[in-house]
Amino acid sequence: MMTVVCRTQRVQCLALGLAEGTELYRPLRKSHKLLQVPGLCILSYPAPLYFGTRGQFRRILEWHLGLGEGSKEAPKTDGPPDAAAEPVRVVVLDCSGVTFADAAGAREVVQLASRCRDAGIHLLLAQCNASVLGTLTQAGLLDRVTPEQLFVSVQDAAAHALERLVQGNFNLDA
Repeated sequence: MMTVVCRTQRVQCLALGLAEGTELYRPLRKSHKLLQVPGLCILSYPAPLYFGTRGQFRRILEWHLGLGEGSKEAPKTDGPPDAAAEPVRVVVLDCSGVTFADAAGAREVVQLASRCRDAGIHLLLAQCNASVLGTLTQAGLLDRVTPEQLFVSVQDAAAHALERLVQGNFNLDA
């Protein structure tokens, strides 16, 4: 039991980049040859989202997206955001590693959706399993995001984000 608790408390949120010439997204820390699109942030949170990890989830996402005060001590991530880079306009949250979410964790995602919307950041969720999506829906996620912001794969979400970024068409009310 202690092993499970310790492993879920030491989660590293992974920023993903596009492998050139493919449609695959890989952790940026594993290769410097991955492409990043200005204004687009793709993050993978590979752990259950429950009452014990919700604070870490919030701090990590706030840090990557520049929301809120963040924490004084930088969370474990794969690299700091580039201060000179274009501000994040779209974030794709890869939920494939979120195998479980309880009510507290789901409320944290709903609050993240609200904070992103208030900051003018378009939140897209990708690869949520049915159980997690059900918990998020019960927590009121669909009051904050539209079904068009939910995607089967990171590739689909990123393609949608890239198309909208190129068009300059991210109306947060639609």
